[in-house]
Amino acid sequence: MYKKYGPRFVLENLSLNVEKGSIYGFLGQNGAGKTTTIKLLSGLSTPTQGHVFVDGMDMSLESGKIKQVLGLVPQDSCFYDERTALSHMVYYGRLKGLSKKESLEQSRVLLDQVGLGNEIFKKVGYFSHGMKTRLGIAQALLSNPKILILDEPTNGLDPVGIRQIRQILLECNNNGMTIFLSSHNLLEIQEICTYVGILDKGKLIAENTIEKIRHFESNGVITVGVYNLSPEIISLVESMKFVVKTEVKTEHTLEIFVNSKTDVKPEINRLIVESGGQVFKLIENSLSLEDAFFNATEINL
Repeated sequence: MYKKYGPRFVLENLSLNVEKGSIYGFLGQNGAGKTTTIKLLSGLSTPTQGHVFVDGMDMSLESGKIKQVLGLVPQDSCFYDERTALSHMVYYGRLKGLSKKESLEQSRVLLDQVGLGNEIFKKVGYFSHGMKTRLGIAQALLSNPKILILDEPTNGLDPVGIRQIRQILLECNNNGMTIFLSSHNLLEIQEICTYVGILDKGKLIAENTIEKIRHFESNGVITVGVYNLSPEIISLVESMKFVVKTEVKTEHTLEIFVNSKTDVKPEINRLIVESGGQVFKLIENSLSLEDAFFNATEINL
């Protein structure tokens, strides 16, 4: 059961498992509850029941300590229009507990890293949406947090900007940072993330590695190259409980549509060989993350 208010859904019994050192992609339609989840993880909202643990600490008991190890890039970052990018960064660095010197040094490096090195003295009020997104990411990386949470970080960025942000996040992750990333850009999620969670109407309906999500949430298609492919072999393959249908593509090529949450390739291979076929190719054609997402959320286009 879930409660619906207008187009939005209330989270119900949500439990996420974000492994340390991973890049976790958080997916869902508009109104599914992604931003609400991020507010809970960052301490901006309080759960009605249950607990939020970040880096082993309970948000309800140690929110101050958690915020010291957490970097947040909200969907709509708010800035002081009259401040320059550099003064804004230094100001926020001081709030994070850095000295003025540390704030200034880190701010210059981070602004250059996100592509704002030539704009450090420009007032934020004159920034485009994409520039504000870059500034928000630089701000979140001050004091090198253990965990970085981002809500739609590539909104408003051009392809060059998206690539820059991807490289920054991968570098941060290579240095041990755990990243929790909410995005509608499924191709970007597929490129960068190691784990994925899919939220639908306030409920977590899938959570696993990218490859397992792509396999589990869709009917797989296995292409088999077989010498001595006979009607008898095809009939035996079709009788397997996980086989949806088969299609003969060429004299020696058979496509097998399967519905299974386990790897069935060894079982198919064994059956064909024991029936007199000679397998020279066996390939599983994984669907894209986009296809898996549509299947999991039952979206029909």
